[in-house]
This record gives sequence, structure tokens and C-alpha cells, in this order.
Amino acid sequence: MSSRRFPGKMLALLADKPLIEVVCDRLARARLVDVVVVATSDDPSDDPLAATARAAGYQVFRGSLQDVLARFVGAARSVDATAVVRITGDCPCVEASLVDVLIERLRTTGADYAANVNPPTWPNGLDCEVMTMAALEKTDREATTPHDREHVTTYIRARPGIFSQDNLANPRGDQSHLRWSIDHPEDLALVQGLWTATGLDQPALDDLLAALEANPELQAASCPSRRRNEGSVASLRADLEGAGPLPRSEQSEVWWHRAKGSLVLGTQALARGPGQSVSDVAPKFLARGKGCRVWDVDGNEYIDASLGLAAVPLGHAHPEVAAAVQEILLQGTGSSWMHPLEVQLAERLCDIVPGAEKVCFCTPGSDAIIACMRAARAKTGRQQIARHGHRGWHRGWHRGSHRGWHHGSSDDTYGARAVPAEAMAKTTPFPYNDLEALEKVLLTQPCAAIIIEPVHLTPPTPGYLQGVRDLASRHGAVLIFDELLSGFRYARGGAQEYFAVMPDLSILGQGIANGQPLSVVAGRQEFIAPLEDIFSGTLADTFGGVEVSALSAAMTTLEVMEREDYWSHVWRQGQKLQDGYRALSEDFGLTEITDCQGMPPWTQVTFKDIPRWQGLQIQSLFQQEMLRRGILFLGSQPISLAHDDGVITKTLDAYRESMRVLRSALDLDAVDALLQGELDRAGG
Repeated sequence: MSSRRFPGKMLALLADKPLIEVVCDRLARARLVDVVVVATSDDPSDDPLAATARAAGYQVFRGSLQDVLARFVGAARSVDATAVVRITGDCPCVEASLVDVLIERLRTTGADYAANVNPPTWPNGLDCEVMTMAALEKTDREATTPHDREHVTTYIRARPGIFSQDNLANPRGDQSHLRWSIDHPEDLALVQGLWTATGLDQPALDDLLAALEANPELQAASCPSRRRNEGSVASLRADLEGAGPLPRSEQSEVWWHRAKGSLVLGTQALARGPGQSVSDVAPKFLARGKGCRVWDVDGNEYIDASLGLAAVPLGHAHPEVAAAVQEILLQGTGSSWMHPLEVQLAERLCDIVPGAEKVCFCTPGSDAIIACMRAARAKTGRQQIARHGHRGWHRGWHRGSHRGWHHGSSDDTYGARAVPAEAMAKTTPFPYNDLEALEKVLLTQPCAAIIIEPVHLTPPTPGYLQGVRDLASRHGAVLIFDELLSGFRYARGGAQEYFAVMPDLSILGQGIANGQPLSVVAGRQEFIAPLEDIFSGTLADTFGGVEVSALSAAMTTLEVMEREDYWSHVWRQGQKLQDGYRALSEDFGLTEITDCQGMPPWTQVTFKDIPRWQGLQIQSLFQQEMLRRGILFLGSQPISLAHDDGVITKTLDAYRESMRVLRSALDLDAVDALLQGELDRAGG
């Protein structure tokens, strides 16, 4: 009776009877329903409703106005139910035969819950749910949020991995756009018009559909622009606000306005730019970091899931690395001559990296990639490169525009102008884990090199990397492992040590100096020797090598990694995170949509497109809810030495709550309605 949109609707007349009586009469026609109980509140406003139901000959149970779940459980217990049918009072078109089918399916499948709403394919107003009493009582014990207590079955529906479920699809196809539930006075007028058009006292679904087809005005009225499940969506929004507000970001917006006026694209790196998150929700600027945590310019604290784009394996501001850098800075970094750290780190790396006899230092990883490609071309006298994987800033060799890659855009006009077609034609891509495809590339034309990330999100199939090694040797191509991302992450000597496959040249970087800019080319003498001629003139500029502060940071980072057994730690903690994510996604029935891919030291959470929603929309809602719970999350999850058990536990708790929201949003067809900012993948 206390409906906000249509007060007193349950006593409104339909076919000259109160709505509550119409619904009960239609339910009573189901042959497998033993008893119909009206579960209403004990609030005085519902006294007329209770009296009307009793006068019509139906049992009434009265309970809490706010805690609908407790009221519903009480009603079921009052008649010693073992299985329960839930029909909301605003569904006067409920079909008795449909109720019987669902009861029978609950019995024969052994499910905890059977319904026709997950996903919805029947007209809105024929919604029916059947559940075991055991499932209902478990829900009553465990459901705690106001949304779950108000809407009774949302807790069950959001956890298909815990409650076995069966959904009955409409054999006529998807008719969920038709709205025959009573939420507004005009809805009652529509249903009355439909019933009148059938000429029947108790029209069945086929009768209603026939009347709809014969009356275009009724058909138009049956497809309003209002969102399905308005009340549930509103209560879920309130639930989210009750979980805590999203962080404020006023200062981030001030800085972003300034950045757009002076920086190209407003950011130095698109991977750090605001186009990675939901605009007006996620922070755009960070002020500082410590361990796994960062603070934005508005003072909000987060666990940093991406850890400086995976560049800080020890965690932000590691005290030993910071002290080493500070010490070398105080000695002066602009050395006019060489520094002993160059030799010390080179010797250390030759000891660590399998097969490395000499190394060359660069600053950005892209320079190291160029160095390897030039060395391979000089070594072989060939020009063509077979490639797979990340290629850094200089990906323009084979794609005209970083922007086009980043945003999934096919508009590459400016990038294509910036990179000569002749240069783009000098590299040929090949798919990962497909030796036959790689060999076809090598047979098409002689290649100077095969450059490949040995591992990223997808681990190599057994024998694949060795097969690549064999093909490179057979065809006279230099094998280059791009370990900018994987180096020092999976094992002391990188992925090449972990998989026991040795390249001719390898590119290392990212986490070697715990956030300081440094990359390395390492390899056997005969393959790295061409760099001595190539670089004899090209590294004569002031910053052609690398600053000693980065060398000092790298020496200290490697020392800490070895002393603290970094590799055991990241495998162990990463496994907890990956296993936990996958277990939760199974509990919430999301395994077809999302996965935590990769190997434990560095995983990536991915989301797929589904018929109603893009993966980007789903991911954005998940990011938003992780942010609400203090996790700065973009999908990438490198593990650091700072990932203690407390960080893992908090992240898993945030996963759980964010998946709960996501599951509910998908069930309510309301992913967009729950996003509190605009999707902005254009960096502005």
C-alpha cells in the first residue's frame, strides 16, 4: 500500500476486483500450488490490504515493512512450506501454467532456485520465482544489505555458484520489452485495456498477445521508455551509496584542466591518462606512493593494483632504493666520464641473465627494442622482422598510431602519415602459440629477427618457445625476447630462465630499477657485437646512455629481490589473488564474462562483451566499485614485495563486493544506470 510510484495500488480495481485479489485468484489456479499466502507488512497502512485478502479467502502473514525477506520467510514458515513460489503483487498477468512448469522444473532438476527472470525473456509482469525453503532460509541468514533484504531473491540470483539455478526461457523469443507489471496508474490502465480487448475474465498469455497484435495503441503502450525493475535499481543505488561514497576528485579535475592546456593529449602516457577509467569518478593525478598504496592530489588513499604500470616490483618508495638514489644524487649524477656502477651492474646482469655475455643500457624500453632490431639487421644483412607483442612507443613501425591502438579506433590517419609505408612494411606480425603461422612468415621472406614476448596474459603452450627457438635457428633469424614486462618477474633470470629457452638477444626493463627509467639489451657476444659499431656514434649525446641514479636503483633492487626471495613471494601471493578471483567469479556466475588471466606474478582481469553490454561497460562498473572500496584498479595486477596478506585480503574483499554489484547490475539490466560517471576512453 505504501508504493512510492502508485500509493494504494494493491486495492486498485482490475476487472472490478482489487488487484491483490486478482493476483491471488490467478495463482490459486496453479495445480501444484497448495496454498496462497499474502505476505504484507504490520504497518497500519497495510491494514486494508490484509482485510481485503482475508475477505477474499486467502491467508495473510504480517511482518516487517522494511525487511521484506524476513517477512517472506515468516510467511513460508507459517504454512510449513518446503518449496516457495514468489510472485510480487504488481503482476496481475501471472500465468498459472507457467508457475506449474517452474515448480516441476525445481523438482526435476534438483535446483535451489528456478525462475523465468534470469535473464528475462517473458513480458514484464509474468515474473515467477520458485525456490526451496532451505535456499530461502540460507538467504535469510546470510543476506545483510538493505537491497537484498528488500528484494528477497537478489542474494540467491547473484550467487549461482552457491545456489544451483534453472531459468525458463520464453519459447516465443525475447518479449521482455513488453511491460505489464503495475508500477504506475497508466500501467493499470494498460492491463485493463488488454483484458477488455480479450473479452475474457482470466485471459492467458496467448490471449493477451493476440489482443496486443490487434490493437496497435496497446502495443505502443506496452513498450514504455521506463527502465525495467525501477524499484530494484533504485534500491541498489542506495545500497551502493550506503557502502561508502566514491572518492572526491576536485583537485584532480583542476590539474586535468591545466594539463589539457599544456601537454599533448593532456598526459605524458595514455596508459596513465584518464581515458583508462570512468570520467569524474577515478582520480586523474596521484601525489605520492608508499609500498602498495598511493595517495591522489585530493588526499584519497588507495591500494595501487597496477603498481606504476608494473614498474615497482618492491613497491613504491622502497626505503633502500630511495636511500641508494639519494646517495648517488648527492654525489652528482651528471658525470662527465664513466661511472663504476655501469661496470658493476653489467657484470651482475651477465651473471643473472642466461646466456648474457654483454649488456647495453638504454633509458626507455623502446630504445632497447630499436637497438635489438638494428643489431639483428646488421648481423644478418636482412631487413624484415617477424614480430609479436608489445612494441613500445615505436610500435609505429607496424601501426601508424598509438592512439588508434589504445582506443580501439580504426582512424589512423595521422599515424599513417607519420610513419612511412616502407617502414611499416618491414615488419610482419604472427600469432602467439602458433608455430605453423610463424614458419609461414619465415618462408615468405628471409627475416633478420623474430621478436616476441615470451609470455604475457597467455602462457606458452608446452614446447612453443622451444619451437620458436628452433625456427629462428633453422631460418637464420636472430631470436629476440622482449622481456620489458616479464624480465625479473617470473624468475631471477626472467621468463627465459623460467621456461628454459635461451634467445640470442633479450630486452629487459620495467621493474629492474623499481621505478627509475632503465632498460637493458643483453645477449651473446656474436649477436650483441653489432651494437659496438652501431652505437659508436649514436650514443655520443649527453643522455645517450643512462643516469647513474637508475643504475644505483637497479643494483639495490636486485639485492633486495634476492635477499627477500622476491620470486617465491610474488608467485605465492599472486596465486592467492588469481585463485580467489576465479572462485568468486564462479560463485557469482560470472565466469563466462570475466577471468583473471596470466601467471600469478602478474595477472590481468579481463571482461568480455555480452549481447546487452560491452566488456568496457562491465569493466568500468567493476572499476568504479573497486575504487569505492579503496582499490585503484585498471585490470593489470603485478604483484610486488609489498603485497602482504592484508593487501591480498582487502583486494579479495573488494572483488567480492564489486562482483556482487556487477551480478546484480546484469540481472537488473542496469549496468549503465549504476555507473556514476561517463565512459571516457579518449583521454579527455
